[in-house]
Amino acid sequence: MEPKAVWPLAARLSAPLHWRRPGSKMPPMKAVPRLTTPRLVLRAPSERDIPAWFARAMDVESASLAGDPVPEDVSAGERWLARSRQRFADGKAIQWSMDRASEAIGTITLSFATDAKAAALGFVLARAHWGQGLGSEAAREVIRYAFETLALDQLTAEAVTHNFASLRILAKLGFKHIESFIDESDGEHCERFALDADAGTSLLASQA
Repeated sequence: MEPKAVWPLAARLSAPLHWRRPGSKMPPMKAVPRLTTPRLVLRAPSERDIPAWFARAMDVESASLAGDPVPEDVSAGERWLARSRQRFADGKAIQWSMDRASEAIGTITLSFATDAKAAALGFVLARAHWGQGLGSEAAREVIRYAFETLALDQLTAEAVTHNFASLRILAKLGFKHIESFIDESDGEHCERFALDADAGTSLLASQA
């Protein structure tokens, strides 16, 4: 499963499967686009990311906040990579590995809604890199790409109610609260947010 929105760091992304229907499609593209920020490179996941993914996935607190099961062994990393590539090939999601100084420190994902004009945003960041602004730095660049390049109309995000770091970052990025709900997959109390293109692009311009 992909993260709901883990921030401290993980934002629940895939828990909102009810937001997507079979056949959801993103705009067609041949490869995961490479994005850069002052401290990060966002690139297509690869086999070399599996050990780092497994280490993050074994963090019980982070997994709980993301709504993800803790894997039994490293072979789960191979399934994660295959699933990431298949979702991209099927037009359902773009997932990036986040590199800092050539070290894979997390992932960030856009999962696309039915009309391909909306997407759900979520990411997971390794514990050693929490509290450094790296999650919001990566998210800001993906938001920019979503609105300026993909011309999406809206982004959504979800976070566990007690995940205060996530809630602060989503507010900082301009997301507005839509509703509270209980995630049926794990019984967690969660909050759902949305960011429209006009508000998102205006905020990005003001923070540039």
